[in-house]
Amino acid sequence: MIGLWPPGANAAELVALKYHRGQSPLLTREWASDAVAAGVLASPVLSADGSTVYVNGRDEQLWALNAADGKPKWSVPLHFLAQTPPAVSPGGLIVSGGGPDTRLAAFRDAGDHAQPLWRRDDINPLSSSSLAGDGVSYTVASGAPGPGAAGLSLLVFDPADGHTINSYPLPQATGYPVGVSVGHDRSVVTATSEGQVYSFAPK
Repeated sequence: MIGLWPPGANAAELVALKYHRGQSPLLTREWASDAVAAGVLASPVLSADGSTVYVNGRDEQLWALNAADGKPKWSVPLHFLAQTPPAVSPGGLIVSGGGPDTRLAAFRDAGDHAQPLWRRDDINPLSSSSLAGDGVSYTVASGAPGPGAAGLSLLVFDPADGHTINSYPLPQATGYPVGVSVGHDRSVVTATSEGQVYSFAPK
């Protein structure tokens, strides 16, 4: 599934494509959904069972759509414009995407609605969060550790309630964070659009 802005459309739509290995054409369109009238933003994310697709709307809402036909299941106001994809756990916990002037917020998919879990108005996440199992998640946030500090930092937080576990500065970081990767050994790597790479070893 991808977000596309079709010719003549007023906004970007969510489009589902099916891959046909060894056939022609290789890709066919399964459905297109304009349920998010203001348009979709950033890549969609599938639930663990593949039944639901989550995507940011330009209307400052997080949307859940049926992966089979693109019909909306629910939407929930974020009150900010998330510009990176949300993070979704196998259990249905959703951490909102990041970007300028965003906040860190989490929801639970309750089937026909989203259940708000917590919100951190003191945190401006700039990247999507990486969920690394029970009790720990990572994101790159605006500001180094400490009140009023500038720069970027790697924020470690508990996705269950949002509390900060730790925060590590990214020295002399410039540009924009492009994501956080977590290895099988729990090492963490993040990078910026300027080509800087930061690696953190597990303790």
